[in-house]
Amino acid sequence: MSRYRHRLIYTAVLSCTCITALRAVPLENWRHPFYSLAAERGDFIQSPSGLFWDDLTYPAVFHSSLWPDTASYAADHWLLEPSLGLAASNSEFPTGKKTNLHFDLLSDVRYRNLTVRNALDVDQSYKSHPGYTWHKERIAAGRIEEAYAQYGRKRWFVRFGRMNRCWGPMPDRSFVLSNNPFSYDALEWQVAAPFFEFRHLIAAFPLHGSEIDTRGLQLNRYFCAHSLKFIFGKWAAAGVTETTVFGRKDGLPDFQYINPFSIYAVINTNQEAASWGQGTGNLMLSFDARVHPFIENVLLWGQVAIDDFQVDDASPLDQEPTHWGVDAGASWADPFPALPPHHVAIRYRYLSKWMYTVMEGNTLLGERYTYLGRSLGFESIDGDEIEVSATAIGRNWWAARWGVGVARQDTVTVATPWPIDPATGTLGYRTETPLSQRSHVETLIFARLTGHAYFRDYAALSVSFDNRFVRNKNNVINDGFEYDPVISITLTGHYSGIFVRFK
Repeated sequence: MSRYRHRLIYTAVLSCTCITALRAVPLENWRHPFYSLAAERGDFIQSPSGLFWDDLTYPAVFHSSLWPDTASYAADHWLLEPSLGLAASNSEFPTGKKTNLHFDLLSDVRYRNLTVRNALDVDQSYKSHPGYTWHKERIAAGRIEEAYAQYGRKRWFVRFGRMNRCWGPMPDRSFVLSNNPFSYDALEWQVAAPFFEFRHLIAAFPLHGSEIDTRGLQLNRYFCAHSLKFIFGKWAAAGVTETTVFGRKDGLPDFQYINPFSIYAVINTNQEAASWGQGTGNLMLSFDARVHPFIENVLLWGQVAIDDFQVDDASPLDQEPTHWGVDAGASWADPFPALPPHHVAIRYRYLSKWMYTVMEGNTLLGERYTYLGRSLGFESIDGDEIEVSATAIGRNWWAARWGVGVARQDTVTVATPWPIDPATGTLGYRTETPLSQRSHVETLIFARLTGHAYFRDYAALSVSFDNRFVRNKNNVINDGFEYDPVISITLTGHYSGIFVRFK
Protein backbone atom coordinates (compact mmCIF):
# COMPACT_ATOMS: atom_id res chain seq x y z
CA MET A 1 0.00 0.00 0.00
CA SER A 2 1.46 3.36 -0.99
CA ARG A 3 2.27 6.19 1.41
CA TYR A 4 -0.42 8.38 -0.16
CA ARG A 5 -3.11 5.75 0.25
CA HIS A 6 -2.15 5.50 3.91
CA ARG A 7 -2.53 9.26 4.24
CA LEU A 8 -6.03 9.05 2.73
CA ILE A 9 -6.95 6.49 5.38
CA TYR A 10 -5.44 8.70 8.07
CA THR A 11 -7.45 11.73 6.90
CA ALA A 12 -10.66 9.74 6.76
CA VAL A 13 -10.15 8.53 10.30
CA LEU A 14 -9.62 12.06 11.56
CA SER A 15 -12.68 13.39 9.75
CA CYS A 16 -15.01 10.87 11.40
CA THR A 17 -13.26 11.10 14.81
CA CYS A 18 -13.38 7.37 15.36
CA ILE A 19 -12.55 6.05 18.81
CA THR A 20 -9.19 4.67 17.74
CA ALA A 21 -8.12 4.33 21.37
CA LEU A 22 -10.32 1.23 21.43
CA ARG A 23 -8.11 -0.44 18.82
CA ALA A 24 -4.66 -0.19 20.31
CA VAL A 25 -2.10 -1.45 22.79
CA PRO A 26 -0.42 0.40 25.68
CA LEU A 27 1.70 3.44 25.00
CA GLU A 28 4.80 1.79 26.48
CA ASN A 29 5.68 -1.63 25.10
CA TRP A 30 8.23 -3.19 22.74
CA ARG A 31 6.67 -1.41 19.73
CA HIS A 32 7.28 2.06 21.15
CA PRO A 33 10.62 2.80 19.37
CA PHE A 34 9.00 2.07 16.00
CA TYR A 35 5.98 4.18 16.86
CA SER A 36 8.09 7.17 17.93
CA LEU A 37 9.88 7.15 14.58
CA ALA A 38 6.57 6.99 12.73
CA ALA A 39 5.19 9.89 14.78
CA GLU A 40 8.29 11.99 14.14
CA ARG A 41 7.62 11.85 10.39
CA GLY A 42 3.88 12.46 10.80
CA ASP A 43 2.57 8.96 10.00
CA PHE A 44 0.14 7.86 12.66
CA ILE A 45 -3.50 7.39 13.56
CA GLN A 46 -4.23 8.60 17.07
CA SER A 47 -6.60 11.10 18.66
CA PRO A 48 -8.58 13.40 16.32
CA SER A 49 -6.20 16.32 16.90
CA GLY A 50 -3.03 14.22 17.01
CA LEU A 51 -2.07 16.00 20.24
CA PHE A 52 -3.02 13.27 22.73
CA TRP A 53 -1.24 9.93 22.98
CA ASP A 54 -2.74 7.02 24.94
CA ASP A 55 -2.05 3.96 22.83
CA LEU A 56 0.05 2.59 20.00
CA THR A 57 -2.16 2.49 16.92
CA TYR A 58 -1.52 1.88 13.22
CA PRO A 59 0.97 4.24 11.52
CA ALA A 60 1.53 4.32 7.78
CA VAL A 61 5.01 2.79 7.83
CA PHE A 62 6.58 -0.52 8.79
CA HIS A 63 5.01 -3.88 7.98
CA SER A 64 1.39 -4.32 9.07
CA SER A 65 2.32 -7.35 11.20
CA LEU A 66 4.04 -4.99 13.66
CA TRP A 67 0.78 -3.28 14.62
CA PRO A 68 -2.51 -4.53 16.07
CA ASP A 69 -4.87 -6.02 13.52
CA THR A 70 -7.48 -3.26 13.22
CA ALA A 71 -10.12 -5.59 11.80
CA SER A 72 -9.65 -8.04 14.66
CA TYR A 73 -9.60 -5.30 17.28
CA ALA A 74 -12.94 -4.05 16.03
CA ALA A 75 -14.47 -7.37 17.05
CA ASP A 76 -15.34 -8.36 20.62
CA HIS A 77 -12.32 -10.19 22.00
CA TRP A 78 -9.84 -10.97 24.75
CA LEU A 79 -6.14 -10.42 24.03
CA LEU A 80 -3.24 -11.62 26.16
CA GLU A 81 0.30 -10.50 25.27
CA PRO A 82 3.39 -11.44 27.32
CA SER A 83 6.73 -9.72 26.73
CA LEU A 84 10.16 -10.37 28.28
CA GLY A 85 13.12 -8.07 27.64
CA LEU A 86 16.77 -8.07 28.64
CA ALA A 87 18.88 -4.92 28.30
CA ALA A 88 22.67 -4.75 28.51
CA SER A 89 24.99 -1.74 28.44
CA ASN A 90 28.54 -0.70 29.23
CA SER A 91 26.96 2.01 31.42
CA GLU A 92 25.31 1.11 34.70
CA PHE A 93 21.53 1.05 35.16
CA PRO A 94 20.02 2.60 38.34
CA THR A 95 20.50 -0.76 40.07
CA GLY A 96 24.28 -0.45 39.70
CA LYS A 97 24.33 -3.40 37.30
CA LYS A 98 25.03 -3.39 33.57
CA THR A 99 22.03 -5.55 32.76
CA ASN A 100 18.32 -5.01 33.38
CA LEU A 101 15.36 -7.38 33.16
CA HIS A 102 11.87 -6.25 32.17
CA PHE A 103 8.60 -8.21 31.88
CA ASP A 104 5.16 -7.08 30.69
CA LEU A 105 1.84 -8.89 30.59
CA LEU A 106 -1.09 -7.24 28.83
CA SER A 107 -4.71 -8.34 29.20
CA ASP A 108 -7.15 -6.49 26.97
CA VAL A 109 -10.91 -7.20 26.85
CA ARG A 110 -13.23 -5.48 24.36
CA TYR A 111 -16.98 -5.98 24.32
CA ARG A 112 -18.97 -3.66 22.08
CA ASN A 113 -18.15 -0.14 23.33
CA LEU A 114 -16.55 -1.28 26.60
CA THR A 115 -12.82 -1.80 27.10
CA VAL A 116 -11.13 -3.28 30.17
CA ARG A 117 -7.33 -3.34 30.19
CA ASN A 118 -4.74 -4.56 32.69
CA ALA A 119 -0.97 -4.32 32.20
CA LEU A 120 1.50 -5.84 34.66
CA ASP A 121 4.96 -4.25 34.57
CA VAL A 122 7.97 -5.87 36.25
CA ASP A 123 11.38 -4.19 36.12
CA GLN A 124 14.62 -4.61 38.05
CA SER A 125 15.33 -0.86 38.00
CA TYR A 126 12.18 0.09 39.92
CA LYS A 127 13.53 -1.03 43.26
CA SER A 128 16.38 1.50 42.95
CA HIS A 129 14.01 4.46 42.65
CA PRO A 130 13.22 6.27 45.94
CA GLY A 131 9.61 6.76 44.89
CA TYR A 132 8.96 3.06 44.40
CA THR A 133 7.15 2.10 47.62
CA TRP A 134 6.48 -1.60 46.95
CA HIS A 135 8.65 -4.71 47.49
CA LYS A 136 12.34 -3.98 46.82
CA GLU A 137 14.00 -7.06 48.29
CA ARG A 138 13.30 -9.34 45.31
CA ILE A 139 15.11 -9.83 42.01
CA ALA A 140 12.66 -7.55 40.22
CA ALA A 141 9.96 -5.11 41.32
CA GLY A 142 6.49 -5.09 39.83
CA ARG A 143 3.47 -2.81 39.63
CA ILE A 144 0.19 -2.52 37.78
CA GLU A 145 1.14 -0.06 35.04
CA GLU A 146 -2.32 0.14 33.50
CA ALA A 147 -5.72 -0.92 34.82
CA TYR A 148 -8.78 0.92 33.56
CA ALA A 149 -12.27 0.56 32.14
CA GLN A 150 -13.40 2.72 29.22
CA TYR A 151 -16.71 3.25 27.52
CA GLY A 152 -16.69 5.14 24.24
CA ARG A 153 -18.85 6.14 21.32
CA LYS A 154 -18.10 7.90 18.05
CA ARG A 155 -17.46 11.39 19.47
CA TRP A 156 -16.72 10.80 23.15
CA PHE A 157 -15.35 8.42 25.74
CA VAL A 158 -15.01 8.22 29.52
CA ARG A 159 -12.41 6.11 31.29
CA PHE A 160 -11.60 5.44 34.91
CA GLY A 161 -8.46 3.82 36.24
CA ARG A 162 -4.71 3.84 35.70
CA MET A 163 -2.93 4.35 32.38
CA ASN A 164 0.05 6.00 30.72
CA ARG A 165 -0.51 9.00 28.50
CA CYS A 166 1.20 12.02 26.92
CA TRP A 167 -0.62 15.29 26.22
CA GLY A 168 1.34 17.09 23.53
CA PRO A 169 2.68 16.74 19.99
CA MET A 170 4.94 13.70 20.62
CA PRO A 171 4.10 10.25 22.05
CA ASP A 172 7.25 9.76 24.13
CA ARG A 173 7.32 12.98 26.20
CA SER A 174 5.35 16.01 27.34
CA PHE A 175 6.07 18.98 29.57
CA VAL A 176 2.69 19.03 31.33
CA LEU A 177 1.23 15.50 31.41
CA SER A 178 3.46 12.62 30.42
CA ASN A 179 4.27 8.94 30.94
CA ASN A 180 7.40 9.86 32.96
CA PRO A 181 5.89 9.35 36.46
CA PHE A 182 4.61 6.08 37.82
CA SER A 183 1.10 5.76 36.42
CA TYR A 184 -1.75 6.82 38.69
CA ASP A 185 -5.52 6.40 38.92
CA ALA A 186 -7.62 9.09 37.26
CA LEU A 187 -11.01 9.90 35.79
CA GLU A 188 -10.67 11.16 32.23
CA TRP A 189 -13.16 11.98 29.50
CA GLN A 190 -13.11 13.29 25.95
CA VAL A 191 -15.49 15.07 23.60
CA ALA A 192 -14.49 15.47 19.95
CA ALA A 193 -15.83 16.80 16.67
CA PRO A 194 -14.24 17.29 13.24
CA PHE A 195 -12.97 20.72 14.33
CA PHE A 196 -12.03 20.28 18.01
CA GLU A 197 -11.01 17.83 20.73
CA PHE A 198 -11.46 18.44 24.46
CA ARG A 199 -10.19 16.36 27.39
CA HIS A 200 -10.46 16.65 31.14
CA LEU A 201 -8.74 14.64 33.90
CA ILE A 202 -8.74 14.53 37.69
CA ALA A 203 -6.54 12.34 39.90
CA ALA A 204 -6.14 11.95 43.65
CA PHE A 205 -2.63 10.93 44.68
CA PRO A 206 -2.47 8.32 47.47
CA LEU A 207 -1.51 9.49 50.94
CA HIS A 208 1.13 6.79 51.33
CA GLY A 209 3.22 8.50 48.64
CA SER A 210 2.78 12.07 49.84
CA GLU A 211 5.75 12.05 52.17
CA ILE A 212 8.03 11.87 49.12
CA ASP A 213 6.46 14.89 47.44
CA THR A 214 5.83 17.00 50.56
CA ARG A 215 9.08 16.53 52.52
CA GLY A 216 7.56 14.04 54.93
CA LEU A 217 4.12 15.57 55.57
CA GLN A 218 0.90 13.62 54.99
CA LEU A 219 -1.43 15.60 52.73
CA ASN A 220 -4.22 14.95 50.30
CA ARG A 221 -2.78 15.83 46.90
CA TYR A 222 -4.77 16.30 43.69
CA PHE A 223 -3.97 16.74 40.02
CA CYS A 224 -6.41 18.32 37.54
CA ALA A 225 -5.89 18.94 33.83
CA HIS A 226 -7.94 20.01 30.85
CA SER A 227 -7.06 20.72 27.25
CA LEU A 228 -8.80 22.15 24.18
CA LYS A 229 -7.39 21.56 20.70
CA PHE A 230 -8.72 23.03 17.47
CA ILE A 231 -8.40 20.99 14.27
CA PHE A 232 -7.89 22.64 10.88
CA GLY A 233 -8.47 19.72 8.56
CA LYS A 234 -5.43 17.58 7.85
CA TRP A 235 -3.10 20.58 7.87
CA ALA A 236 -2.93 21.73 11.49
CA ALA A 237 -4.07 21.31 15.09
CA ALA A 238 -3.31 23.66 17.97
CA GLY A 239 -4.58 24.39 21.45
CA VAL A 240 -3.94 25.12 25.10
CA THR A 241 -3.63 22.91 28.18
CA GLU A 242 -3.97 23.87 31.83
CA THR A 243 -2.88 21.63 34.69
CA THR A 244 -2.63 22.19 38.44
CA VAL A 245 -1.25 20.24 41.39
CA PHE A 246 -2.55 21.17 44.84
CA GLY A 247 -2.61 19.79 48.37
CA ARG A 248 -5.33 19.97 50.99
CA LYS A 249 -5.06 18.97 54.64
CA ASP A 250 -8.66 17.78 54.79
CA GLY A 251 -12.01 17.97 53.04
CA LEU A 252 -12.83 17.65 49.37
CA PRO A 253 -10.67 19.06 46.57
CA ASP A 254 -11.69 22.44 45.19
CA PHE A 255 -14.67 21.99 42.89
CA GLN A 256 -13.53 24.97 40.82
CA TYR A 257 -10.51 22.89 39.73
CA ILE A 258 -12.65 19.82 39.11
CA ASN A 259 -15.03 21.90 36.97
CA PRO A 260 -13.78 21.15 33.43
CA PHE A 261 -14.67 24.66 32.19
CA SER A 262 -13.00 26.57 35.01
CA ILE A 263 -9.96 28.73 34.20
CA TYR A 264 -7.11 27.54 36.39
CA ALA A 265 -4.90 30.54 35.58
CA VAL A 266 -7.48 32.96 36.99
CA ILE A 267 -7.98 30.89 40.14
CA ASN A 268 -4.24 30.62 40.69
CA THR A 269 -3.23 34.22 40.04
CA ASN A 270 -6.11 35.60 42.10
CA GLN A 271 -5.29 33.17 44.94
CA GLU A 272 -8.95 32.36 45.45
CA ALA A 273 -8.11 29.12 47.25
CA ALA A 274 -5.57 30.92 49.46
CA SER A 275 -8.29 33.25 50.74
CA TRP A 276 -9.95 30.17 52.27
CA GLY A 277 -6.77 29.24 54.12
CA GLN A 278 -6.17 26.25 51.89
CA GLY A 279 -3.08 27.44 49.97
CA THR A 280 -2.69 27.70 46.21
CA GLY A 281 -1.94 25.26 43.43
CA ASN A 282 1.06 24.89 41.16
CA LEU A 283 -0.26 25.87 37.74
CA MET A 284 1.25 24.79 34.42
CA LEU A 285 0.19 26.10 31.02
CA SER A 286 1.15 24.71 27.64
CA PHE A 287 0.53 25.68 24.04
CA ASP A 288 0.76 22.83 21.55
CA ALA A 289 0.68 22.59 17.77
CA ARG A 290 1.23 20.23 14.84
CA VAL A 291 1.33 21.85 11.41
CA HIS A 292 1.83 20.70 7.83
CA PRO A 293 2.80 24.05 6.20
CA PHE A 294 0.96 23.45 2.90
CA ILE A 295 3.35 20.57 2.15
CA GLU A 296 1.95 17.27 3.36
CA ASN A 297 5.23 15.50 4.00
CA VAL A 298 6.73 18.38 6.03
CA LEU A 299 5.71 18.49 9.70
CA LEU A 300 6.31 21.25 12.24
CA TRP A 301 5.48 20.58 15.88
CA GLY A 302 6.05 22.19 19.23
CA GLN A 303 5.06 22.57 22.86
CA VAL A 304 5.73 25.65 24.99
CA ALA A 305 5.11 25.27 28.74
CA ILE A 306 4.95 28.07 31.30
CA ASP A 307 5.20 27.42 35.02
CA ASP A 308 5.55 30.48 37.26
CA PHE A 309 5.58 33.75 35.37
CA GLN A 310 5.91 37.29 36.68
CA VAL A 311 4.25 40.42 35.33
CA ASP A 312 4.64 43.07 38.02
CA ASP A 313 7.18 42.04 40.73
CA ALA A 314 4.50 43.04 43.24
CA SER A 315 6.15 41.39 46.25
CA PRO A 316 9.57 40.00 47.26
CA LEU A 317 8.24 36.52 46.60
CA ASP A 318 7.28 37.38 43.01
CA GLN A 319 10.62 38.36 41.56
CA GLU A 320 12.13 35.11 40.36
CA PRO A 321 12.48 34.60 36.59
CA THR A 322 9.77 32.96 34.55
CA HIS A 323 10.02 29.17 34.57
CA TRP A 324 9.33 27.75 31.15
CA GLY A 325 10.28 25.17 28.55
CA VAL A 326 10.11 24.67 24.80
CA ASP A 327 10.18 21.39 22.84
CA ALA A 328 10.01 21.97 19.09
CA GLY A 329 11.02 20.27 15.89
CA ALA A 330 10.50 19.76 12.19
CA SER A 331 10.70 16.74 9.90
CA TRP A 332 10.67 16.17 6.16
CA ALA A 333 9.38 12.75 5.16
CA ASP A 334 10.66 11.10 1.99
CA PRO A 335 12.56 14.03 0.43
CA PHE A 336 13.96 11.54 -2.13
CA PRO A 337 10.91 9.70 -3.56
CA ALA A 338 12.94 6.93 -5.23
CA LEU A 339 14.27 5.64 -1.89
CA PRO A 340 12.48 3.50 0.73
CA PRO A 341 10.68 5.41 3.53
CA HIS A 342 13.04 7.85 5.22
CA HIS A 343 13.03 11.28 6.85
CA VAL A 344 15.27 13.99 8.19
CA ALA A 345 14.46 15.92 11.35
CA ILE A 346 15.68 18.61 13.70
CA ARG A 347 14.54 19.16 17.28
CA TYR A 348 15.36 21.58 20.08
CA ARG A 349 14.47 21.40 23.76
CA TYR A 350 15.05 23.78 26.67
CA LEU A 351 13.85 23.62 30.29
CA SER A 352 14.62 26.46 32.64
CA LYS A 353 15.93 26.25 36.17
CA TRP A 354 13.36 25.41 38.89
CA MET A 355 10.64 24.41 36.41
CA TYR A 356 8.10 22.12 38.16
CA THR A 357 9.35 23.22 41.59
CA VAL A 358 8.00 25.57 44.24
CA MET A 359 9.55 27.17 47.32
CA GLU A 360 9.80 25.07 50.48
CA GLY A 361 6.60 26.37 52.10
CA ASN A 362 4.56 25.44 49.05
CA THR A 363 6.35 22.10 48.79
CA LEU A 364 5.09 21.28 52.27
CA LEU A 365 1.59 22.14 51.03
CA GLY A 366 1.91 19.49 48.33
CA GLU A 367 2.33 21.77 45.32
CA ARG A 368 5.54 20.34 43.86
CA TYR A 369 4.80 19.10 40.32
CA THR A 370 5.74 15.51 41.11
CA TYR A 371 4.24 12.13 41.91
CA LEU A 372 6.28 9.63 43.95
CA GLY A 373 9.37 11.74 43.33
CA ARG A 374 9.06 11.90 39.55
CA SER A 375 8.06 14.94 37.54
CA LEU A 376 4.57 14.79 36.05
CA GLY A 377 6.09 16.26 32.90
CA PHE A 378 9.62 15.96 31.55
CA GLU A 379 12.09 13.81 33.48
CA SER A 380 14.73 16.54 33.96
CA ILE A 381 15.11 20.34 34.11
CA ASP A 382 17.88 22.95 33.95
CA GLY A 383 19.22 21.94 30.53
CA ASP A 384 18.86 22.05 26.77
CA GLU A 385 19.53 19.90 23.70
CA ILE A 386 19.56 20.23 19.91
CA GLU A 387 19.78 17.31 17.49
CA VAL A 388 19.75 16.79 13.72
CA SER A 389 18.92 13.28 12.55
CA ALA A 390 18.26 11.09 9.53
CA THR A 391 16.13 7.93 9.65
CA ALA A 392 15.72 5.05 7.20
CA ILE A 393 12.81 2.63 7.53
CA GLY A 394 12.56 -0.86 6.12
CA ARG A 395 8.90 -1.57 5.44
CA ASN A 396 9.31 -5.13 6.58
CA TRP A 397 11.45 -5.51 9.66
CA TRP A 398 13.86 -2.70 10.58
CA ALA A 399 14.68 0.99 11.10
CA ALA A 400 17.94 2.89 11.57
CA ARG A 401 18.47 6.40 12.92
CA TRP A 402 21.60 8.54 12.96
CA GLY A 403 21.74 11.82 14.85
CA VAL A 404 24.29 14.40 15.94
CA GLY A 405 23.79 17.11 18.52
CA VAL A 406 24.80 19.03 21.61
CA ALA A 407 23.23 18.81 25.08
CA ARG A 408 23.89 20.68 28.34
CA GLN A 409 22.75 19.78 31.83
CA ASP A 410 23.19 21.67 35.12
CA THR A 411 22.63 20.32 38.64
CA VAL A 412 19.09 21.42 39.57
CA THR A 413 16.52 18.58 39.55
CA VAL A 414 12.80 18.36 40.29
CA ALA A 415 13.72 17.31 43.85
CA THR A 416 16.12 20.23 44.56
CA PRO A 417 14.92 22.55 47.37
CA TRP A 418 14.45 26.23 46.57
CA PRO A 419 17.32 28.48 47.76
CA ILE A 420 16.38 30.78 50.64
CA ASP A 421 18.32 33.90 51.63
CA PRO A 422 19.06 33.32 55.37
CA ALA A 423 19.35 37.06 56.05
CA THR A 424 15.92 38.01 54.76
CA GLY A 425 14.05 34.69 54.76
CA THR A 426 12.97 35.36 51.18
CA LEU A 427 13.88 33.62 47.96
CA GLY A 428 17.56 33.60 47.23
CA TYR A 429 16.94 33.19 43.50
CA ARG A 430 16.48 36.33 41.44
CA THR A 431 18.16 35.76 38.11
CA GLU A 432 18.86 32.80 35.85
CA THR A 433 22.32 32.80 34.33
CA PRO A 434 22.28 31.33 30.81
CA LEU A 435 23.68 27.82 30.52
CA SER A 436 26.48 29.06 28.26
CA GLN A 437 27.76 31.31 31.07
CA ARG A 438 27.91 28.59 33.75
CA SER A 439 31.44 27.20 33.91
CA HIS A 440 30.56 23.87 35.57
CA VAL A 441 27.71 22.79 33.26
CA GLU A 442 28.07 19.28 31.83
CA THR A 443 28.27 19.58 28.04
CA LEU A 444 27.76 16.64 25.72
CA ILE A 445 28.56 16.38 22.01
CA PHE A 446 27.16 13.20 20.54
CA ALA A 447 26.78 11.15 17.38
CA ARG A 448 24.19 8.42 17.90
CA LEU A 449 23.45 5.42 15.74
CA THR A 450 20.36 3.44 16.73
CA GLY A 451 18.90 0.40 15.05
CA HIS A 452 15.60 -1.41 15.64
CA ALA A 453 14.47 -4.70 14.15
CA TYR A 454 11.76 -7.26 14.83
CA PHE A 455 11.03 -10.79 13.69
CA ARG A 456 7.38 -11.53 13.05
CA ASP A 457 5.50 -11.89 16.32
CA TYR A 458 8.33 -13.31 18.38
CA ALA A 459 11.28 -10.98 18.95
CA ALA A 460 12.52 -7.39 18.71
CA LEU A 461 16.06 -6.05 18.92
CA SER A 462 17.30 -2.51 19.63
CA VAL A 463 20.97 -1.56 19.42
CA SER A 464 22.38 1.87 20.24
CA PHE A 465 25.94 3.12 19.78
CA ASP A 466 26.27 6.57 21.35
CA ASN A 467 29.58 8.28 20.57
CA ARG A 468 29.78 10.88 23.34
CA PHE A 469 32.32 13.56 24.09
CA VAL A 470 31.72 14.97 27.58
CA ARG A 471 33.03 18.10 29.24
CA ASN A 472 32.56 18.68 32.98
CA LYS A 473 31.13 15.19 33.47
CA ASN A 474 28.81 15.08 36.50
CA ASN A 475 29.21 18.89 36.63
CA VAL A 476 32.81 18.68 37.82
CA ILE A 477 34.99 21.23 36.02
CA ASN A 478 37.72 19.79 33.78
CA ASP A 479 39.88 21.19 31.00
CA GLY A 480 38.41 19.57 27.90
CA PHE A 481 36.21 16.89 26.40
CA GLU A 482 36.68 13.21 27.16
CA TYR A 483 35.42 10.33 25.03
CA ASP A 484 32.69 8.45 26.90
CA PRO A 485 30.82 6.07 24.56
CA VAL A 486 27.68 4.22 25.61
CA ILE A 487 26.66 0.98 23.89
CA SER A 488 23.36 -0.68 24.74
CA ILE A 489 21.42 -3.68 23.45
CA THR A 490 17.84 -4.70 24.26
CA LEU A 491 16.39 -8.03 23.17
CA THR A 492 12.66 -8.63 23.67
CA GLY A 493 10.68 -11.80 23.24
CA HIS A 494 6.91 -11.40 22.90
CA TYR A 495 3.77 -13.01 21.55
CA SER A 496 0.47 -11.31 20.75
CA GLY A 497 -1.27 -14.26 19.14
CA ILE A 498 -3.26 -15.26 22.24
CA PHE A 499 -6.47 -13.83 20.86
CA VAL A 500 -9.99 -15.05 21.65
CA ARG A 501 -13.00 -13.65 19.77
CA PHE A 502 -16.35 -13.44 21.51
CA LYS A 503 -19.25 -14.77 19.51
